[in-house]
Amino acid sequence: MSIHADMKMAELVQLNFNVLAVIQRLQIPFGFKDKSVRTICEEQQMPVTFFMELVHWFLERENFPQEQLIKGDAKWLITYLHNTHQYYLHFQIPRIEKEIEYLEQLSGMPDNSVQLMLGFFREYIREFTEHIEDEENTTFPYILALSDAIEGRMSRETFNTRYKNYSIDKYLEHHSDIEEKVFDLQSILLKHLQPQISSIQFTNLILEISRLGNDLKDHTLLEENVLIPKVRQMEREYIAQNKGL
Repeated sequence: MSIHADMKMAELVQLNFNVLAVIQRLQIPFGFKDKSVRTICEEQQMPVTFFMELVHWFLERENFPQEQLIKGDAKWLITYLHNTHQYYLHFQIPRIEKEIEYLEQLSGMPDNSVQLMLGFFREYIREFTEHIEDEENTTFPYILALSDAIEGRMSRETFNTRYKNYSIDKYLEHHSDIEEKVFDLQSILLKHLQPQISSIQFTNLILEISRLGNDLKDHTLLEENVLIPKVRQMEREYIAQNKGL
């Protein structure tokens, strides 16, 4: 069944429940009734093309709509990335930490092995939180201000004063592939941890880490292949607007 903007949102979700991730991260409220995708997007003042491009990507993983997403509104891209950050920090990462803590309390685990895993993961949480805070406190406000300056919602003087020493290249200087350590942890667990108890909890932990790692790969793909090129395009537009002023 092909998907389109005039189908019912509830039917779209029932086709593939992975679409729920897009809905949650764009803060689309549930209770769809018989409303179409287009109607719900219009109610949220969201470009339906942006929503549909993300949905197509989630359903057809080999087709990443880079050019189409770059053409979209930076505000909605940042909304999606911001809410993904919140999902990681307040749900997915705490859930993995609790799984590791649960293993720590079970009998039959090798001495100190789980404590080492917890130490590794908590260090990752610290680095990951710093990474996200930099984006949330500096990069995202810069992009939104740049959009406002281009559209005339912020004066050129205010923008230049606030961000005279910042550009997307500054962000790149500190940007890292945050998914790498997640897969490192998964590899260490698979190779070196030998639980003596039932492997149900251990298997569940590996699956949760894998889900986080794969989600982070998607997140990095959006940042590096959509957000950064989009902002560079916006920076060029702003410079062209103000040339000679």
